[in-house]
Amino acid sequence: MERLEDIADEMSGTVTYRMNDGRFVRLDVRAVREYGAAKILSDMGYGAELPTERVAVLYHGRRVGTMAADFDPLAIKSRSFLYDPRPGDFKREGDVWVASKTLGFGDLEAVPGFKPD
Repeated sequence: MERLEDIADEMSGTVTYRMNDGRFVRLDVRAVREYGAAKILSDMGYGAELPTERVAVLYHGRRVGTMAADFDPLAIKSRSFLYDPRPGDFKREGDVWVASKTLGFGDLEAVPGFKPD
């Protein structure tokens, strides 16, 4: 499963995912923020195609921990009142999540699913 970045999606309020079988699934961005893509896709019958291995997180060029396999930056619900998620806080680059340099380490720990090394 891969989330596709597309300006048309941003303008229409949707998010598109390419599934392992080649299908494309378009979801409402508000639903993804509320419930998470993994939950929605699982309910749609794509549970077997969802990733299961944790993904490394790079911060200032070095590995600092891992994120849950179903992590999606759109659905972050911070565990701290000091961190309010913003677009661009996390970008997927290949097989890793890259955390923005504007984040503090406490911000990373406020993200559900993050486990420090």
